[in-house]
Amino acid sequence: MTEAQEHVREYLARIGRRGGLASRRELTRRHAKKMVGIREAKRAALKAGRQWPPRDRKSLKLLKLS
Repeated sequence: MTEAQEHVREYLARIGRRGGLASRRELTRRHAKKMVGIREAKRAALKAGRQWPPRDRKSLKLLKLS
């Protein structure tokens, strides 16, 4: 490997390591369940031919996600 290639490799490794550390997050059980609920509600709404996301607050309250 040439010296230039080695520098590029080190640089990309440093960027990747920093990005990986910055994007770490923990997903709680409660938040994961909310995400699944939203996904299922979206799937059901689109299948029924309704718009997503719902525009009226009543539909949002029916999701019981807050």
